[in-house]
Amino acid sequence: MRFSFLVTITALTASMSVSACSELGDPCSANVDCCDYPISGLYCPTGTVCIYATDPPDRLTHLAA
Repeated sequence: MRFSFLVTITALTASMSVSACSELGDPCSANVDCCDYPISGLYCPTGTVCIYATDPPDRLTHLAA
């Protein structure tokens, strides 16, 4: 019983971390890390932070800093 409970908690924790995604301005390493990519318009340029494809260059510099 105790082992089964531990396995269940471990499985739930693993599934929660897999389903997490990065919001606008959050760190990312690939486009798929950004929430609802490509539908939302967010993407991850060269593994920095999630941004919108239409963000002006000065905003991109601010988010990457």
